[in-house]
Amino acid sequence: MSEVIDQGATVEESQNLGVVFSTADKVNFSSAQNGVSILRKITLINGTDAPLENLAISIASSPSVIKLKTWTLDRLGPGEERNLSDLETPLNDTLLSGLNEAEFGQLTLTVSANDTELFREERRIAMLARDEWGGIGDMAHLLAAYVSPNDAVVAAILKEAGRLLERGGQSGAIDGYQSKDPGRAWMLAGAIWSATTALGLTYAFPPASFETRGQKVRSPARIKSEGLATCLDSALLLAACFEAAGLNPAVLFSEGHAWTGVWLTERDFGQVTEPDVMTVRKVIDAREFVTMETTLLTKRPTIGFEQAVSAGRDLTAERNEHTFHLAVDIRRARVARIRHLADAPEALMSMDKFQSVGATVITRF
Repeated sequence: MSEVIDQGATVEESQNLGVVFSTADKVNFSSAQNGVSILRKITLINGTDAPLENLAISIASSPSVIKLKTWTLDRLGPGEERNLSDLETPLNDTLLSGLNEAEFGQLTLTVSANDTELFREERRIAMLARDEWGGIGDMAHLLAAYVSPNDAVVAAILKEAGRLLERGGQSGAIDGYQSKDPGRAWMLAGAIWSATTALGLTYAFPPASFETRGQKVRSPARIKSEGLATCLDSALLLAACFEAAGLNPAVLFSEGHAWTGVWLTERDFGQVTEPDVMTVRKVIDAREFVTMETTLLTKRPTIGFEQAVSAGRDLTAERNEHTFHLAVDIRRARVARIRHLADAPEALMSMDKFQSVGATVITRF
């Protein structure tokens, strides 16, 4: 018989074939658009006293979220351990783009020698809805895919922000960090906040533990049409506005909550995720970075920018730091080539490429 050895577990002596099989727990359309692979690690360990020859290792899925992929291994010596390479498994864009609700699929890994099956494992994988983000675990970096700076609603908010600046006697230019003046970045962020309050949003309660389990995300267009926003929806909307204005936003998470921050100077956290609340607090204290409680966008009468910043600062205060999870830096995510979600026609074009490659990929070692 064969045995499965969990990733990170100690490999004990065995007279069997040991297999380490590590995969993602869930995937979605943003995973497909950003080249995320289901496979993380496949390791074979020959625990027998004889070599294993002519091995074929195959991974398949049902439904076909990935193409059938096969590796061939001429020989695995007694006691030898071999990590498979080339674990890239392009995802089926059209399948994932068409999901309105989450579904479960199945991955099947088989190992055979000379057409005799030595190992088989089947495991479930969650396929999330197109507009569903999977949480800060494996999908923290993919949050940036749901920040949509090119949305027409975002453009309208920036247009209104420019008008508000002009009414206040300031330049109405949406000019990011061009002036190299943190005060100008502050005014621009404040004008964007004020323009967003004009949407007249109503707060919608998020699902429990959304920050770790994920949730469906409303696009800016849907937020405007429905007039509803969870804390994550409003945080992503404001982040999209800041990014479109040439500012560097971040989305922050604590237990059961999300909110937005923006840099007043042209810098970032240096990594996609920043888990250290003291680092965040330090740049806030230095007045290089400001955070705002974005659920205040739903309050009536409207809440001013300074009050929202004060409430946001309180979320990372020492007395609340035990609830802090991390900040997702949108600029660093873009540097890491995390793109915002493509429109459906783009997904269909990508699927044409998926189908044209063929049904099977074979790699020889």
